[in-house]
Amino acid sequence: MKKLYLLILLNLPLFSDALLDTLNKKLPGKSFVSLGLVQQISNNYRNGQALNLNYSFIHRKKFGIELNYTQSLSESKHKRLNKTKDFSSVSILPTYLVVLDNNVGLKGKVGYAKNKNAQDGLSYGAELIFQITKTTGLSVSYQQMNKDMKYLMINTVYRLKH
Repeated sequence: MKKLYLLILLNLPLFSDALLDTLNKKLPGKSFVSLGLVQQISNNYRNGQALNLNYSFIHRKKFGIELNYTQSLSESKHKRLNKTKDFSSVSILPTYLVVLDNNVGLKGKVGYAKNKNAQDGLSYGAELIFQITKTTGLSVSYQQMNKDMKYLMINTVYRLKH
């Protein structure tokens, strides 16, 4: 599964127009798909890396909803004990977008996250988005999953054509 996810992530720019055309027919409105890398930070475990897949829908240029899936590339090792855990997660987050400039936006998000081996519950964060072309961009984000888990993410953002 991880190899397939990585293959899709690396090859998406090659077939992004076909993907965008297909998704555009199914998902009207301002929709975005983003893929990227995550640094998982835990108080008790060594930092882990993960891949992130995200779908975001913005309604009326401000309010929206975001669905995230993060797949750990490997299990994180405990700092003191001889045990490992997979911190893959799924989250659903209502969002609010503030446009800072023509090509820059800041998105705040708060919602629920379910983590495979950490405490589930409230999740919140912020995302800084840079538009590069009409359909692509780059985002840098921070997400607090619970008291123990923090995610730092860098994503390539694809806007679905409308």
